[in-house]
Amino acid sequence: MAENPILNERYRLIEQIGAGGMAVIYKAQDLELGRLVAVKVLRPSLVSDPEFLMRFRREAQAAANLSHPNIVTVHDVGQDGPRTHYIVMEYVPGQDLKKLIRARGGPFEVDTALDIIIEVCKGVGYAHRAGLVHCDVKPQNILVTPDNAIKVTDFGIARALSAAQSDEVEDVIWGSPHYFSPEQAAGEPPTPASDVYSIGVVL
Repeated sequence: MAENPILNERYRLIEQIGAGGMAVIYKAQDLELGRLVAVKVLRPSLVSDPEFLMRFRREAQAAANLSHPNIVTVHDVGQDGPRTHYIVMEYVPGQDLKKLIRARGGPFEVDTALDIIIEVCKGVGYAHRAGLVHCDVKPQNILVTPDNAIKVTDFGIARALSAAQSDEVEDVIWGSPHYFSPEQAAGEPPTPASDVYSIGVVL
């Protein structure tokens, strides 16, 4: 990718701030609204699957309807050319919970851990009431800002990926193995109870 490319003449990518098996995440500038955003660009290996792209857009649109202080806001989902598909989210300064635990060299004190999990439950519970299951609650998807605000990100993305994979394999895995529920391990679709189980594992 070219240095500081601009997606759809609107989002100028500033620097890479994260990466996973599904996407690369960039800090970016929304040139139209003059604000910082996070742009998640899907990896080329996924954009050749039209079924995944359809489900990815559907899940992103569902997540965009969530408005809660403990959920990372989805601003936009789009495409720039045939192989560049992206989702634009609220930019959250700080680090994810996994990085914070590593930096500490171990888990948080019980009171602090409970404070974090309570905020996670508020966001995930709100999504459940709106009919959306996260499917992949894990420390990497829990963001902590410098002022200790807690925000959960990536709602429904694991569901989109797993649903697309189900056309290719008989047993589908929804989420991350260290944190998913028994029914997810068995290849069954996740439910709100699955998210609750994953939150318990994080704690």
